[in-house]
Amino acid sequence: MRNTQLLIFMGMIFLLSGCGWLYASPAAESEYDISEADMQVEDFEYTNQHGESFGLSELEGDYWLASMIFTRCPSVCPLMTPNKLNLQGELEEEGVPVQIVSFTVDPEFDTPERLLNYGENYNVDFSNWNFLTGYSDEEIEEFAQSSFRSVVQKVPEEEDIVHATSFFLVDGEGQVIRKYDGLDNDTSPIVEDLKYLTGS
Repeated sequence: MRNTQLLIFMGMIFLLSGCGWLYASPAAESEYDISEADMQVEDFEYTNQHGESFGLSELEGDYWLASMIFTRCPSVCPLMTPNKLNLQGELEEEGVPVQIVSFTVDPEFDTPERLLNYGENYNVDFSNWNFLTGYSDEEIEEFAQSSFRSVVQKVPEEEDIVHATSFFLVDGEGQVIRKYDGLDNDTSPIVEDLKYLTGS
């Protein structure tokens, strides 16, 4: 009798504690989740590819994907930008409302005109994708570190700039909540994650 009661008791505990999986969100178990890191994007106001002022206030209330690039990048950017372009197309097809922001880490060279030409060469849809410049090397180094905890560092002997290869997802309140591999051309897991987060 005692064993029977114990089994019933254990079964009840299992059922009560186990029900959580029925309501667990895919996003809550996302391998990309860094929301506990408490990363907040610093307020900014820069210049986009059209020479227009664009900042954090324009993104308020929206989910947005951030990345670091530069137009004469000899290594990772030619992989990251096409991946983000594919991601943009897939998100549009799925009706997922996400803004895209690319910060150049080579602001002295990357003028709005060069960024516009760079985006046009990839057939980017500029309606929800802004390429930003209009700051100093020191400013983008500090901004990348304070907002995304990532390094921006010039490598003169290689004519390259070390920068993050991640796509950072920021929520409508400016908190960085996801970190995706920008070099992975399989964007479907990101799309599924964003579909859940945005309720699309």
